[in-house]
Amino acid sequence: MPDTKPLGELLVSKRLITPAQLAAALAEQRSTKEFLGTLLIRKGWLAKDALLQSLAEQLGIAYMHLDPQGVDWAVAAKFSPAVVQEHRCLPIAMDRQSVTVAVVNPLEVWGIGQIEQKAGGRRVRVVLVSEEEFTGAMPTYRQKVRAHVPGARPS
Repeated sequence: MPDTKPLGELLVSKRLITPAQLAAALAEQRSTKEFLGTLLIRKGWLAKDALLQSLAEQLGIAYMHLDPQGVDWAVAAKFSPAVVQEHRCLPIAMDRQSVTVAVVNPLEVWGIGQIEQKAGGRRVRVVLVSEEEFTGAMPTYRQKVRAHVPGARPS
């Protein structure tokens, strides 16, 4: 279930940052226009993993570490490479009821919507992954998807 608190309040309630750090970051954010989490990480006040776990909690979705060995590459090959690469939405598993999609930005509604259209009536289950892990999986994605798409050429 989502936590409806603003991110900063959630981080304070979880004791990941102090109220003083939140106040300082919010004051700086007004001039820099950075995302709060990015600013807190840059200042060294918050670990990236803690931010991602908190964002997932706030949005009511799962956070996971993306392991290329745990991806069903045949499933990934069924979806548009443009959606996967440009919108950073990687289908990683599918069963009769749902498709699990690893995303860097869970608010990337266009890419997620494209996967929903191609999911054959299955529910799309979004999981949050780090940008670094997603990027790290892309060489394997390109290699494995070529193996599943007849006539595909290397990119």
